[in-house]
Amino acid sequence: MASMHLRVNNIWRELRSAEGMPVLDVIRGELGLTSTKEGCREGDCGACAVLVGEHEGDTVRYRAVPSCLLALGELRGKHLLTLEGLVEGAENGLTPVMRAFLDENASQCGFCTPGFIIALTSWLAEPQVPDLAGALRAVDGNLCRCTGYGAIRRAAARLVGRFEDLPLEPSARLRALIEAQVLPPSALEFTAESAERPEEDSAPRKILKRAAARGGNTDNAIPAAVVGGGTDYYVRNPEPEEGFSPFLTRMLSEFGQIQYVSDQEGSWLEVGAAVTVRDFFASPAVRHEVPGIDRFETMFASTLIRNLATVGGNIVNASPVADVTSMLLALGARLVIVNEADSRNPDAPQRRCPLERFFLGYKKLDLAAGEVLKAVRIPAFADPTSRRFSFEKASKRRNLDIAAVNTAIAFRVDGGRFRDVRVSLGGVAPVPLLCAAAMKTLEGAPCGPDGKTLAGLAQDAARTAESSVSPISDVRGSSDYRRRMVHRLMLAHFVRLFEGSGIAEELFP
Repeated sequence: MASMHLRVNNIWRELRSAEGMPVLDVIRGELGLTSTKEGCREGDCGACAVLVGEHEGDTVRYRAVPSCLLALGELRGKHLLTLEGLVEGAENGLTPVMRAFLDENASQCGFCTPGFIIALTSWLAEPQVPDLAGALRAVDGNLCRCTGYGAIRRAAARLVGRFEDLPLEPSARLRALIEAQVLPPSALEFTAESAERPEEDSAPRKILKRAAARGGNTDNAIPAAVVGGGTDYYVRNPEPEEGFSPFLTRMLSEFGQIQYVSDQEGSWLEVGAAVTVRDFFASPAVRHEVPGIDRFETMFASTLIRNLATVGGNIVNASPVADVTSMLLALGARLVIVNEADSRNPDAPQRRCPLERFFLGYKKLDLAAGEVLKAVRIPAFADPTSRRFSFEKASKRRNLDIAAVNTAIAFRVDGGRFRDVRVSLGGVAPVPLLCAAAMKTLEGAPCGPDGKTLAGLAQDAARTAESSVSPISDVRGSSDYRRRMVHRLMLAHFVRLFEGSGIAEELFP
């Protein structure tokens, strides 16, 4: 166990619990802060949400995350805010968010209420103009079983009206929220303090080396001692063994960068494996290289999960229907893999691997003992506006659900024709894969404005993709359903990408 220095509400604490212990257990057990509730323990209900503040340049960013999936080691040098901390200094013990819930009768049994309060407080802290759509997105990972969402919606609308004039500059916004008692004075104190930067901890590395010596990741998808955001790991291992201290990729700044790089093969946008899904979609560089990719963000889990889940974790979890993996496959991504012992050395040898070759079988990856995924590289185009990209998925729930089938397509338009076409399919094989047959059908074909021609090409590509797969049946869908969905989702790509061409009318008269 390692000693960890972090701020818990209004005081700094030294905790000696294992770095891999879920924060929820520390909050309720060791710290005795019981406003944070234990619900599903899978990050799906939001009852255990907490605010985590961390230094970003000259200011502090506060974001809501599910504490049941958060490793304690990730809080080193950060500010943990629970409901008990939010009310410090608030008039009558109620923050404006709490007051809105009270005035609109948005709480009944109250079990879920702390999570809603935390999520909406985090939303107000984001440097954006408050609107009702944004408020409802902020609570898309919070469930209520008794009050009804109408009252919660009215409480959110009340907050929109009150805080519509918040400053957009992050430091000014934080000060305004503290003055309005949305955030407590401890947030201002934390902002003024020198952040204790996370330092390399030898304990997780020793654990990983022992696992590697045993051949720890020869038969498994990933070493048990490597954790990204924890949104998959802690669902499978809700109560890790005593003393569990994983190698936390999010605590290494080298794993969390987004930057342009070049090599003999061209120019790339390199996205660190520890970049969160939220930050991936919000990145101006990612949006520049893949125009329109931000519209697909809400198709990935909930805001709470996106604040914690990582790009690298989505890949190494090796799910056949991983959403970000499907997108990156279509974008022609390559992986940067390093030896764990050299992970902090920028000059250490790196191994590159095309993403489509990384998956060797169900939950089996091309990772040697001691290797970790450090970054993902997306080809950078001289003219990114020539790139077209689309993502589709079929799931029982429209959002917040694992797909039965997902698919993505990316290509360039050059001379009025499809070029560099890549089509990914998920949920139709033991691993996510590229659909070579559909890619061949589209490569070099005309992609002009004629809806009838495009409709014929879309049908050809959809039939080719459908006939190329032999999926299994399971609880999320039968084999026949999955094949049919491949066909339908391929058509959906064309309708989305060629809106206004008349293709929708041609395909669905």
